[in-house]
Amino acid sequence: MATSIAVEIILIFSTMFIAVTIAALWFAFSASKLKHKRDLQEKKMNIIDKHFNDMLRIECPYCRTIYFANRSECPNCKANTKRILFPEIPIT
Repeated sequence: MATSIAVEIILIFSTMFIAVTIAALWFAFSASKLKHKRDLQEKKMNIIDKHFNDMLRIECPYCRTIYFANRSECPNCKANTKRILFPEIPIT
């Protein structure tokens, strides 16, 4: 009688331990999956920004010099006023 109660208690605790372990592993897996998604989205946005900045040109309103968007000021007259020139899309 006492051994059957002890076996039942051991079974209850072992099932609880297995359930808690599965829940903890599932939580860790889902958290790492979300972090991986965020990292991929961030890398994707960095690539898009890089390509967009390579395509984008700025025209200085004072000296009409055209320069890349990643510069903070005109390389010719050092003015920091920017007018954005988008690249022309060829029509075929």
